[in-house]
Amino acid sequence: MFRIAGKGSEKMQHYGKWLIRIAAVYALIGAMIGSDLAGRKDYTMVPGHAHILVVGWLSLFAYGIFYHIFKEIGMKRTAKLQAWSSLIGGGLMPLSMLIYYKIENTFTTLLFIVTASVLLLAIILFAVLVFFDKKIFARS
Repeated sequence: MFRIAGKGSEKMQHYGKWLIRIAAVYALIGAMIGSDLAGRKDYTMVPGHAHILVVGWLSLFAYGIFYHIFKEIGMKRTAKLQAWSSLIGGGLMPLSMLIYYKIENTFTTLLFIVTASVLLLAIILFAVLVFFDKKIFARS
């Protein structure tokens, strides 16, 4: 599924493709949860619903578009770690938030903290890429 078939810019486009595809899945999940919340008139899960849409859908989509547009990245290891940490953190943090709100205990609290930390790492790595990778904004 995530096999990299190529070198250089093809890898980044590959990550971009999967980030966008997974973002679409989270858009569907967020819309279904939102429909359920509205239908039941039970709004206790609104924070989880919002995070699925903002983190799972919008952030992953934005990262995917970034990797699709900016094909030449010099800091490839950083980009790879950023893509994977955003997939893991962006995917699991909203879900762990939903679980935490339903079942509040030590395990769910730690799960929420760990997945949120992975997401924070993805955001930090993205900032490192756009500010310090000299190839991203270099003119060809």
